[in-house]
Amino acid sequence: MHHTFHSVSKTVHGVGSIAQAGDEVKNLGGERAIIVTDPGLASLGLHKPVEEALETAGIEFVLYAKAELEPNADSIQDCASAATEFKADVIIGFGGGSALDTAKAASVLAVHEGPISKYFGVNVVPGPCMPMIAIPTTAGTGSEMTSISVLTNNETGAKMGVVSDYLYADAVILDPAITTGLPAHVTAMTGVDAFVHAMESFVGLRATPFTDAQNLAAMKLIAANIRKAYTNGSNLEAREAMLYGSALAGLGFGNTQNGVIHAVGTSVPAKYKLPHGLLMACFAPVGISFNYMANPEKYAIVADILNGEDTFGPVLERAEGCAEAFIAMLEDLDIKVGLAPYGVQESDLEGIATRAMAAKRLMDNNPRQCTEKQLLDHLQKTF
Repeated sequence: MHHTFHSVSKTVHGVGSIAQAGDEVKNLGGERAIIVTDPGLASLGLHKPVEEALETAGIEFVLYAKAELEPNADSIQDCASAATEFKADVIIGFGGGSALDTAKAASVLAVHEGPISKYFGVNVVPGPCMPMIAIPTTAGTGSEMTSISVLTNNETGAKMGVVSDYLYADAVILDPAITTGLPAHVTAMTGVDAFVHAMESFVGLRATPFTDAQNLAAMKLIAANIRKAYTNGSNLEAREAMLYGSALAGLGFGNTQNGVIHAVGTSVPAKYKLPHGLLMACFAPVGISFNYMANPEKYAIVADILNGEDTFGPVLERAEGCAEAFIAMLEDLDIKVGLAPYGVQESDLEGIATRAMAAKRLMDNNPRQCTEKQLLDHLQKTF
């Protein structure tokens, strides 16, 4: 079987690197930029360093601070229309996964005819999009490094993906200084999400030596630093490690996809209004216990990373202990395990299992291939 490894064209990183934003717009031939962020970040003024960098470089810009937590076809069209009205030639995504996904999808509609639902699926976008710069403010989604924009289908409420090589950012800026203000609980949820990205990619069926290298480095960085970043948000060294770990995980899973943890987590009904990172965290041990027998050699390695030590015990025994090692990390981060503690009703499990199994992009990479009944039985047993 042949494989291809894709990545973003350019990554600028280091404390203070956000000052390069204007130069990166110029490098892309841009003169007019639209900054896409969410209302919360804008209200805190966290985008100001981007504006200052653009002003210094003589780049005209407009702020679009309406990126939604659950971006959908309507919000994407609104953002693309704002870009067109301003005559922007570069889109700058600034924020967490929602803002970055909004910017990526809007870059499609700024060039290609909508609606965005025309491009749900893999490799449906017909050609290059508006140039984009991605600046993450959280160490979690890894969206800045992927070719995926996850959106909510207006008609069904399901999470859908626009997946295309044309969605890779033309430049990524990783500045750990802009992540120091993240609240502790957000640090925990997004950090665990990044670890899950790396883990699911590492154990998945599409893993390669190239993605293994990214994912191993990501897991080691995150496992060694997430507690430090959680307990002391101003620890710049820990923040830097978390941001780089998240980006490396994005490179990994962007080339393989995720697995059952993401399939189930993204299938929880939107009515519960649970953050994506929290869903990934609380379901992760359940997903590990479901999967570990399918790839014990790699789950044993994950367990060693979580435990912070290399062990030489029986592989299956170490793999079986991976879920407990993950739970120990969650306990330190004050995150409960399972869906029940967060109000999810058992009556919803059947629908969750059905939607998860339909997420072929994710389940086809999962190390344990299963039936819907097997997955539902496990969800009910571990609820």
